[in-house]
Amino acid sequence: MIKAVKEEIYKFNHQKTPLYGLLTLILLMIYSAVTSNISVINLTSAFGAIEWVPIIIIAVGSAFFSMEYSNHTILLLLAKNRKKSQIYLAKFMVILLYGLALTIFSVIMTFLLNFILKDQKYHWLMIINGKTILMGLGLNILGMLIYLFFVISMSFMLIMLVKNNAVVICIGLFWGFFGASLSTALMKTFSAIISILKWNPLNMIFISQQLSKPVYSKVSQLSSLQLILGITGYSLLFAILGYLLFRQRRA
Repeated sequence: MIKAVKEEIYKFNHQKTPLYGLLTLILLMIYSAVTSNISVINLTSAFGAIEWVPIIIIAVGSAFFSMEYSNHTILLLLAKNRKKSQIYLAKFMVILLYGLALTIFSVIMTFLLNFILKDQKYHWLMIINGKTILMGLGLNILGMLIYLFFVISMSFMLIMLVKNNAVVICIGLFWGFFGASLSTALMKTFSAIISILKWNPLNMIFISQQLSKPVYSKVSQLSSLQLILGITGYSLLFAILGYLLFRQRRA
């Protein structure tokens, strides 16, 4: 298994997609920083990184898997008599590590941008709504890391299902921009079955902010613990479905 992960890391490092993902994150964070004043929301959201990192992971993760089929390198992997479960899990771990790297980078970038653009109005240990700004950032980052398991398993399942990276990226963009509002609209429209609808997968996106702002539970209709349990369940479900589709897919 370790050998499989090392091989996947080697292939991943020799692709341009991860670099494009990093550059996209940098540009988006800089854009967010220079087009709006330094605020608590900007600081605790890492200048929007908690929203952009999952979308970038969907795009990079699906591209990483689809590359094997477009370049026909999947045939080489299968020829080595490696178990498909090892291939799938190794790719999952590589994308998870990439997501962790983007997260760490986004935190460093947040401190750097705040230092460069600082207007002395806010400081990291300032208490807002019962917690420091630094704690708010940490909780949002933790929520995003939990959410990454969800988006990676979903992106792998989608690329196996639709077999088109562009479509998966479009779904990721839609999910990131409209998922929360669509989920809220569904629960308001069909309030009679809200006890069921509140567990819909679109609702899981609230984890990235609800840990630091429990008031969001009034919107998601789920406690933070319930969101974590929901994300865990969906992550396992999508991962299993994605793997089953991968097993059945022909090279």
